[in-house]
Amino acid sequence: MKNQIDDYYVFCQVAKYGSMKKASERVKLPLSTVSRRIVGLEQGLGVQLFIRSKNKLTLSNQGEKYFQALNQHLEAFVHSLDALHEDSGKLHGKVVISATKQFYLKFMYPYLKDLLKQNPDLSIELKNSHSSTELTEDVDIAVASGELPETNLIARKLIDVPLIFVASHEFQTSYQSEIANGEFNKTPYIATFSHPTLTVLRRSTEEQFRLKIDCRLTVMDMEMVVVAVLDSLGYAVIPTYIHEDIAAADKVIEIFDDYTISPVRFSLLYRDKNLQTAAQRAVVESIMGGFQK
Repeated sequence: MKNQIDDYYVFCQVAKYGSMKKASERVKLPLSTVSRRIVGLEQGLGVQLFIRSKNKLTLSNQGEKYFQALNQHLEAFVHSLDALHEDSGKLHGKVVISATKQFYLKFMYPYLKDLLKQNPDLSIELKNSHSSTELTEDVDIAVASGELPETNLIARKLIDVPLIFVASHEFQTSYQSEIANGEFNKTPYIATFSHPTLTVLRRSTEEQFRLKIDCRLTVMDMEMVVVAVLDSLGYAVIPTYIHEDIAAADKVIEIFDDYTISPVRFSLLYRDKNLQTAAQRAVVESIMGGFQK
């Protein structure tokens, strides 16, 4: 056979992701090598597998036939190799995790660092996410917050995190009346892109209601939220574990004292065990084990 089996696997990865760059990241080969492999495969087969344009890479009719015929078998082949590696006690390959930076550092890194030390051929890539409720092709495992839609993914509870309203002393003084009257949408609010609808309890009346607050400033992560709160641009809803890190400096205070926010659930999303590599299963169990301690 003129073309090696790994050339066909590289082809299937390019077809799956629609990008040589993404495929190169997944198979851990230089982009130039992936491109050379595809050209060599096309020359060896005597067919054009992809239609190339300036900003797009799509399968040709012949390429689609090869992908449909080969992909499932090659994936099964790779999983079989992973199973053999698992039997030998060795983990290898890359696992891509989608999570917010703060959650990863607080809850996941302490356990994953040990797994990496024990398995030198294992690599982990973290994609900073606001909140994922599905797995894209380039993500293996995701940490999601809040309510999850119906999905064929496996979702396992990690932790219920308490939330609180916070603001700077200066901001609390400037909006004292609005805060005292519970006027959430008349008070400038700061959040990330994924800010959810909150379930809130008013303690004095025992009234529970759903609250979706309009944002004055929407930013990428909680670090940026905290900076804006400290600069008195608005109030925010933050997890208590982030509040603990900044409360000691006495720069922020809790506001809307008469209201309690229901905790938000964080879950781990991943594909069915039969669709996972040994490395992915090991990372899942390492994360879950950390939360079960």
